[in-house]
Amino acid sequence: MIDEYEDNPGRPARDKRTVNYGQVQSYIYVTLPATPWLKINRDSTAILALVTLCKTDGQDASLTPVWYQGMGKVRAFNIATIDCVVGRIEVENRWGIVDRSFGLEHAVIHGMWEPDYESEDEND
Repeated sequence: MIDEYEDNPGRPARDKRTVNYGQVQSYIYVTLPATPWLKINRDSTAILALVTLCKTDGQDASLTPVWYQGMGKVRAFNIATIDCVVGRIEVENRWGIVDRSFGLEHAVIHGMWEPDYESEDEND
């Protein structure tokens, strides 16, 4: 989730679900102290991941091939919001996301050649 109005600080926050891919740079353990005037009555803790985002324009690689050539902003995410870990594959000068979260692990190789494999099993 991100704030739909993050670039407009005068507007109230509004959560928007997005698909992001990135590279974790580090993890941070934080403790937020109790703040009665915010109606937070006890300390709370969280683990944040500092992530450099891939420039994918919010595309979902579990549904369609997603390619990127560069990295974008660094953001902090609560690790509870991270759904899964994905891979990437380099083809020429770009990277393809391999997202197996919904069983569509072949989406990134759509249109690419598939290598021939020889089985070592006698039954194949």
